[in-house]
Amino acid sequence: MKKLFFSLAFLFLLSGFPFTGLFGQKVAVVLSGGGAKGVCHIGVLKALEEAGIPIDYIAGTSMGAIVGGLYAAGYSPGEMEQLVTSPEFTEWVSGRIDPQYIYYFRKPYADASWMTFKFKYDSVLQTQLPTNIVSPVRMDFAFMELFANASAAANYNFDSLMVPFRCVASDVDANKPVVLKSGDLGSSIRASMTFPFYFKPIRINGKLLFDGGMYNNFPSDVAYEDFFPDIIIGSKAAQNAQPPSDDNVVSQLTNMLMEKSNYNVICESGVMIEPQLKVVNG
Repeated sequence: MKKLFFSLAFLFLLSGFPFTGLFGQKVAVVLSGGGAKGVCHIGVLKALEEAGIPIDYIAGTSMGAIVGGLYAAGYSPGEMEQLVTSPEFTEWVSGRIDPQYIYYFRKPYADASWMTFKFKYDSVLQTQLPTNIVSPVRMDFAFMELFANASAAANYNFDSLMVPFRCVASDVDANKPVVLKSGDLGSSIRASMTFPFYFKPIRINGKLLFDGGMYNNFPSDVAYEDFFPDIIIGSKAAQNAQPPSDDNVVSQLTNMLMEKSNYNVICESGVMIEPQLKVVNG
């Protein structure tokens, strides 16, 4: 953490604006997607607070939307760190439900198979595959618990949260990104992190929405156009997909589904933070 703090100080000095000048300027923080690696954004927010750098606006995609949304709702970096390291968080992302909450008649039959796919055939032998691998029930309930109070207190206007907030989802029917700035906060964040086939998509205002990283995995343009900040601080926990591998279906799907994102801080006075990350699953 100390190393990150000094890196931030060095970047700001190189950029030509001292810390004392930040308090008269508006600062937007942009958090990329990145799956499990995106939890590093919590450390970036913590370092910014320790450095006395104000965060006036925040925008994010996918995991960046989760971390940014929690911060906008009033959660501290310390509280977020406790949250993502808790056993409950593992249950949310895996879809596992504690056995004590499963009624007897909802318990699955004993089955030795690791995974079962059901196929339905119509008159022309078309198949119907499952829409998701992970059950969203546990996560949807958790998002309601985490975000419902802040969402209602802000009158469902993201500009009225503790920190004005934006997140990005994808409308695959219209083939374009969707910027979410009002409505139910938990549902908006859930849409932003809904990677196709892994999580079930969510419908908002009649649109079926998926992970925002499909079209915009680093929404610095959204932060700039919606908030007009003087300074943008970006945190990058992702990169564009490598060429697909013959034997890796995940890399093939990622290349088919994810457009190349522009990981640049488009603001003239901007800083990009790229934490040194280990290889993780997710």
